[in-house]
Amino acid sequence: MTLSPRSSANEPSSVKPLDPTISQATVKLWDCHTHSSEPAPEAIRSYSYDDWSELTASPSPVQLASIGLHPWHLPECASPSAVITQMEQLFARQPRIVALGECGIDKLRSNASRSQQLTWLESQMRLACQLRRPIVLHVVRAWSEMIAMREQMARSFDQLPPMVLHAFRAGQGVAQMMLRAGFALSFGHYYNIESLRLAHETGRLLIETDEVPRGLTYREAIEENYRQLASALALAPESLAHQVAETPFWVEVHRQRPASS
Repeated sequence: MTLSPRSSANEPSSVKPLDPTISQATVKLWDCHTHSSEPAPEAIRSYSYDDWSELTASPSPVQLASIGLHPWHLPECASPSAVITQMEQLFARQPRIVALGECGIDKLRSNASRSQQLTWLESQMRLACQLRRPIVLHVVRAWSEMIAMREQMARSFDQLPPMVLHAFRAGQGVAQMMLRAGFALSFGHYYNIESLRLAHETGRLLIETDEVPRGLTYREAIEENYRQLASALALAPESLAHQVAETPFWVEVHRQRPASS
């Protein structure tokens, strides 16, 4: 979910006209996280717990999907086991569910205690590691807890799936720490330029739309994000798109997604 802008993040003063070369190019603009319901074959639509019924009702979702338990709206039940089993069954039935998330921990907003958030997060991350599904993470002021959780998974599993910190806006110091710990960083409309550069230099930069700004179509929003981020990195949007497609996250998604998609 998109939070309110932070003063440390770059914010375009207005939406500039889209670069026509992006619209006309055949390059695909991969989006690791969106809540938009507009059909977009290069985007992973995130389904929260209350929306899982849509995936159950639809035998063939129109795009790639992820499912997760958002820390703002965790199920109010004593044990996560039944819900995690339901999640596992959804993965088995729907080949277009290619990632787990968004899930995570939020120290500013949640309907659950800190310990409950960690319990739900651990259960989801264990399932993702078992299934080798990339994980899209919502983390607010819980960087050390997230690193500790990843280290815990590394002690239990020989190989970890790609783990992405979505809507990343923190500064250079946090970016260095999280990249060093093995996470990828995903950026959208708001970002810290130094963190963006660090993610690009390490080959773990992803792009997302999250919530599409009012007044824009989904396609306009993803093109605008690629154009803005490419400009900040002094790259052509097409070059940035190719680099994003080659990140471990998308390599793993392409490995498992249906051949027809």
